[in-house]
Amino acid sequence: MFEEFLNHRCNIYHPEKVETNVKYGIKAAQSEMCKDIPDLEDVPCHFYVNSSLTIKQNEPFASVEGEVKLALPYGTDIRENDFIKSRDYMFRAGIPKTVHGNHHIVVTIRREEGIKGAI
Repeated sequence: MFEEFLNHRCNIYHPEKVETNVKYGIKAAQSEMCKDIPDLEDVPCHFYVNSSLTIKQNEPFASVEGEVKLALPYGTDIRENDFIKSRDYMFRAGIPKTVHGNHHIVVTIRREEGIKGAI
């Protein structure tokens, strides 16, 4: 029954730490980058419908900002700040929470780049 609820698919990438050089021999703090190959591929999931998204006017395009919840099967290796990719959209994960004991996992995600383009 719950498996039928998971009607989407996503790839999960654990971030890797990378040192960034700012120039002139100055090293910046470590940053997190997304790998090219996903750690978990074609994971069944469900993106909740959310009406709390806001449209913010930026230059040169408007952007859509907000957070959405993502449901995953229990036992999925999802961590805070993981990258989640679905349909060529990249998201960042919040803190994963187990729901109803060990039934499933819900994590709040946000767009990494925002939705750019004419709206």
